Amino acid sequence: MFTTIPLWLVVGIRTYQEIRDRKQDRDTARTSGKRAILATFAALAAGATLRLSFIEDFLNQHTGLHDAAVLPKHLAVMVACILLVGWVESVVPPLEEEPAWRRWVSFKPRMVFLLGTSIAASLVFPFSSPSVIAPDGSADFASAQYGNVAGTVHLALYLLTMGAALAPSALLCLTVARRTDDRLLRLCMRLMAAGAGTGTFYPVYRLSFLVCGFTDWTFPLSEGEFHRGGSLLQMVTILLVIIGSSVRAAELLIRALQHRHGLLALRPLWEELVSVLPSDVILRRLQETDSPREERRRARDLYDRLDKRVVDISDAWFTLLPWISQDVHRQALDIAHSAGLRGDDARAAREAITLRVARRKAVEGEEPATYAAGSQMPMHNDLLANAAWLARVAHHYTSPSLAEAAAELSGRQAPQEVAV
Repeated sequence: MFTTIPLWLVVGIRTYQEIRDRKQDRDTARTSGKRAILATFAALAAGATLRLSFIEDFLNQHTGLHDAAVLPKHLAVMVACILLVGWVESVVPPLEEEPAWRRWVSFKPRMVFLLGTSIAASLVFPFSSPSVIAPDGSADFASAQYGNVAGTVHLALYLLTMGAALAPSALLCLTVARRTDDRLLRLCMRLMAAGAGTGTFYPVYRLSFLVCGFTDWTFPLSEGEFHRGGSLLQMVTILLVIIGSSVRAAELLIRALQHRHGLLALRPLWEELVSVLPSDVILRRLQETDSPREERRRARDLYDRLDKRVVDISDAWFTLLPWISQDVHRQALDIAHSAGLRGDDARAAREAITLRVARRKAVEGEEPATYAAGSQMPMHNDLLANAAWLARVAHHYTSPSLAEAAAELSGRQAPQEVAV
């Protein structure tokens, strides 16, 4: 259960993402990798589910076959391992000249190898020994094959397929990590390489036990310790692969949370400044914008909604520029410094004060400043950076002390802005 539940959670999340991509008509070339890793996890989840005792008992009772769950479980894991190679191989940044070993993990050799080992493992399976009952009460197929030729051959084919897939998967993951400049992709590949590398020890561990059945050697671990060691290797392998493949998904979740935070943080400033925009824009925004409560609950289109909000504030800022005089601009910074603010906070407070002053003058119909400051909002080619800066401005815009200072400054500056 330690691996079955996480695997099905990953399958469920990735299935939802696949359905969402299809509804949004995403480019199939861009989502093929997601489908490949989804198929990998689905096969692993199926194999892990067939290991559960109650599933094995159910299949044995309703099919009349002994060990009915063992063969499909092994085949599912073999398919998953081969699919993993294909997924990693597809994301390797190409070079003009690839190492010779890359030819042996291309699609055709992979499929020929999988087909051959699957057929051979299926043919010898009926001649293997029936499972025995393990100390924990579960069915133990591997221990029953100790000294049995057919069962050992079946397990060897199963385990060698696993090892032959996980070893190149680890190498391919390291190749991607070495060739990419993407920090998160590099982390993803390194974690998956660690998982696949750990997984290559599992076939060696299991095969060493089976070899002892045909020699005078005695396996150094007790039966219970042997099974716990195998389960630990499986769990570490699967969890590292899950974590590694989910790094980018975690990045998307973090970005979504940042977009939501920015959207909510900018709302007070946006509500104030949108009133100076053209009437058709105001009407459209009133029709499109959710209430504050709905905005907190709605998780869709966060990027687009935040982008519109930043654009609206930027447009309003530009509209208000004629009412921001050089004197107001300079004195607003002095007020910010007097409030103990320095650096970016002082500059953000200055912009918040000047925006309050300019908005009041524009709304009350006062004449633009004779000597406008001409400063514009610092914009970057990064939505989150722009939202973060504006969120800082919004924080100071709603400050009661700075709002009071802006009101005083607005009244004090009114006579100075009359044209000479």
